[in-house]
Amino acid sequence: MKVKIAAAAGILVLVLGGFLLLKPDSFEKKVEKLKEETVSYQMSGSMELTNSEDLKSYAITSSWMKTDEGECFKVEMTDKTLNQQQIILKNHEGVFVITPSLNQVFKFQGEWPTNSPKPYLLQTMLDLLEHEEVKCTNNSDGYLIEAPAVYPSATSLVMQQVQFSKDMKPLYLRGYNADNVCELTMTFSQVDYNIAFEEDYFKQPVTSIHTAASNYLEEADLPLYPMAVFDAKLVNSTVSNVDGGTEHVLEFSGDRAFTVVEKQLQSSDELELIEINGELIEALGSLYYYNGNKLTAISTQMEMSVYSDDLSVMEMLQVLQSMQVSIMK
Repeated sequence: MKVKIAAAAGILVLVLGGFLLLKPDSFEKKVEKLKEETVSYQMSGSMELTNSEDLKSYAITSSWMKTDEGECFKVEMTDKTLNQQQIILKNHEGVFVITPSLNQVFKFQGEWPTNSPKPYLLQTMLDLLEHEEVKCTNNSDGYLIEAPAVYPSATSLVMQQVQFSKDMKPLYLRGYNADNVCELTMTFSQVDYNIAFEEDYFKQPVTSIHTAASNYLEEADLPLYPMAVFDAKLVNSTVSNVDGGTEHVLEFSGDRAFTVVEKQLQSSDELELIEINGELIEALGSLYYYNGNKLTAISTQMEMSVYSDDLSVMEMLQVLQSMQVSIMK
């Protein structure tokens, strides 16, 4: 009997020891302290997305500040391949997408960025700790977090890891598919807490912001054709002149019919503020807005929209993303 009690006690010690390894008290206290004492942060790094043979790489700086009027966010994303920048900004006046190469600002009303996880935001990484399947372990670098991945625009990702340093600064986030292949990597090169931002840092621009950008498409390259067509067939292709520019319309017919409209964009001499009646959707580096049966890509050079009463939002997203992939090939 004593042997059994001793054995049971030994198992209990091992179980408790394992729990302490997975949920170290010191780490939990550090997390709570970080949440309580942090009123602002700025994190910079690189995000890489791998899909089959395609690789997209972005330089990203994400900033956050708590104010009396609410939370402010600012995310600067630069496509390293195209050398083109877009900025997403949220303050108490709304959500703004700033495109310097077009000298345009799009204004939205919505829940960005809290409407879906963002691998470059500290809030997303800390939210993982609330998941019932989370695992936390100590390692030589600090604390490793593992939890299921839920990215609506990247459904192939099923698991993710976040590495925190011993002083509670994220070092990287990695997303893996069902075959344990890493398809998403966000590596942080600098993380600063409780920094003082300039007074107008989170304000939308009111004067010209135009900057030059690399051109990766010519009119002769159009129209682009989607690779994701959901068994629909191209039945009509037309070209027309709209507001001095060339517009291409591709009509696809089938059980899941849709229409693609695309045109090149030209920068404006004066800063344009365009109010959008739609929901901002960010798909890991790419920006879109959805309004009823229409999904539009907010690009630095092209405007591409897909209209459909048969496709879901995520399926419409696949159509536009497949066209982007075809650009890169």
